[in-house]
Amino acid sequence: MAGNGWMGRSGGLRIVLFVSLGVNLFLAGSWVGTLMRPGWPPPPPPRPMQEIARELQGRIAPDSMAKVEALMGEIDTRIRSGPGDPRRMDDRLRELLSADRFDVEAFTTTVDRFLSARSENDKVIAKRIAEVVVDFSPADRKVLAEVVLR
Repeated sequence: MAGNGWMGRSGGLRIVLFVSLGVNLFLAGSWVGTLMRPGWPPPPPPRPMQEIARELQGRIAPDSMAKVEALMGEIDTRIRSGPGDPRRMDDRLRELLSADRFDVEAFTTTVDRFLSARSENDKVIAKRIAEVVVDFSPADRKVLAEVVLR
């Protein structure tokens, strides 16, 4: 047995088996962990306008803040009262999806009209925002960008 080297044949085989067992347990654990892990969390919802107003309070000039609050009221009213209101589309889609016979044409028309109305509404809102923000000081616009575009 003198020529077997440092550990001999059975000692080396034992080490190889332990390393192999460790690698296999690691791979099995990774695989099980991947399968058992829930999916990615959903993205955070958009922040409510009230939260944005709260964060702007005291950080921009009082006259700019008054304009922002008035603008937020306009935007809220415009979204809730127009054809781009998602609640209206949800009600109509529920009705279409719950019908005994699914009307493909009505479904696609409803979605297309909603998307068109929302796009048009977004353009009007963007223009209105630009009209209000143009009078802000550079410092107020910078704070507005930090808070809103977070």
